[in-house]
Amino acid sequence: MNVAALLMEILRSAGVRYLFGNPGTTELPFLDALPDSGLEYVLGLQEATAVAAADGYAQAAGTVGVVNVHVAPGLANGLSVLHSAARAKTPLLVTAGQQDTRFLMDAPILAADLVRMAEPFTKWSWELRRADEAPAALRRALKVALTPPTGPVFLSLPMDLLRGVVEDAGGGPPDVATRSRPDPAAVARAAQLLARARAPLVIAGDGVARSGAVASLVALAELLGARVHGEPVYRRTNFPGDHPLWRGGLFPSPAAVRKALDETDAVLIVGANVFTWFLHTEGAPFPGGLSVVQVDDDPWEIGRSYPVSLGIVADPRETLLELTRALASTLTERERMAGRARVETIGRGRAEIVGRMRAAAEAEAERTPIGQAHLMYTLASLLPRDAVVVDESATSLPFVLRYLPFATPASFFGSKTGTLGWGMGAAIGVQLALPGRKVVATIGDGSVLYAPQALWTAARYRLPITYVVPNNASYAILKSGMLSLDLPSAKRGIFPGMDLVDPEIDYVGLAKALGVRAERVEKPGELRDVLAQCLAHGGPSLVDVAIDRGFKAML
Repeated sequence: MNVAALLMEILRSAGVRYLFGNPGTTELPFLDALPDSGLEYVLGLQEATAVAAADGYAQAAGTVGVVNVHVAPGLANGLSVLHSAARAKTPLLVTAGQQDTRFLMDAPILAADLVRMAEPFTKWSWELRRADEAPAALRRALKVALTPPTGPVFLSLPMDLLRGVVEDAGGGPPDVATRSRPDPAAVARAAQLLARARAPLVIAGDGVARSGAVASLVALAELLGARVHGEPVYRRTNFPGDHPLWRGGLFPSPAAVRKALDETDAVLIVGANVFTWFLHTEGAPFPGGLSVVQVDDDPWEIGRSYPVSLGIVADPRETLLELTRALASTLTERERMAGRARVETIGRGRAEIVGRMRAAAEAEAERTPIGQAHLMYTLASLLPRDAVVVDESATSLPFVLRYLPFATPASFFGSKTGTLGWGMGAAIGVQLALPGRKVVATIGDGSVLYAPQALWTAARYRLPITYVVPNNASYAILKSGMLSLDLPSAKRGIFPGMDLVDPEIDYVGLAKALGVRAERVEKPGELRDVLAQCLAHGGPSLVDVAIDRGFKAML
């Protein structure tokens, strides 16, 4: 086989089903091998959309996503999403066609040092130098992407080398057993620290979802009687959102985290980045004397910015299973009774919070413009329990996290870095990975405009995604940021470049032009029926919701 056909065969053998991409001249030898490969090509009209779709697919499917982009400009277009994938630790293979090696010395059009471009956001980046190294390079890339800590990799494929002929069986990468078990002594020590706690707390990071450890974390939290928070900037379903012990994500500032930990004497952190902040503020998140146990499959994350009492480098699910067994044999009957009492107390507190949230949403039922609480509360009431939400709503994110259920694993995906333009394409990959589940994308009006081309891809492949757009005709999140920073212009009511008006954008017309059913809602009385109709539509749809344009400081 020539190299292009061999690479396709290796991908097929590795279980790859979709090749996401946007084609260009340097990719033509690679794509020439596609028709006989058994892979399905998913076309994005801009590289960021294609990379985001592959990222969303990889996260939702729990396997490698593969995307092919066009030389230096194509890779550059996708770098913002690759940056997010690196933070999310997505097993993502990005390939790019490179110009013919025989005249790279002459700096041909579109060529660049692709490896150096990709290196900051990948675990491994490589450019083929000979045709015969191609199969080994691809197998290595797939293995590296899928080995914890998982993450993106990059291969540059010079177009002339793809036409070379090599001998290879075309098998996939080696099967690597990656679930590392924790040190028994460390587990025993962690169990002792947690068993003695009067007010234990768990911080669940996205590594819980990556490890498939949600059920294991639930069992441990229930046994321990610990309230559970999401890490700041959590973007996966790491704990059921309707569970009595769930108290939502920690606000991304040191002072807010410290306040949440005020009455806590022991913290278990699992699969989390400790910590991602939104803006710089002084202070430390952990009070003195707090026992902190941190579990992660990435040694870099253990005690990265703040000291911990005990770090365990191992697979999160395996560690939670063994820690739960250790706790079961360590806890005294008195400690078990105390844990059960905490579960009841935390559950009552949770029920009170849910009641207040419901009342707040219902109080907005007749308000015009439509309130964000009413929008998300209404949307939640229409979704099946196993619905999947892909979010890039910025200003509306607190309401998404507050009202949508996220009751089942893999029911929430968001950009790990706040990269605008990610969500539109990511929803495509998530829907392809989870075809039996309803996918809803909550996307801010400003975010839609970073990647509206994704609507065409959703229409082209007849994907039943419902895009819900809370439209405040502005970058309201930035206005809130200016207020939070106490900037002089904000005090005068001046927010440069942050209003999407004069003219306002016709999102319905834009969506329809790209083949997507679209409706606009301005009156709260119409919201439920329009959402229900679009959710039931057999193809992609978009609901443009005119929401309250007010905003306030974040901090």
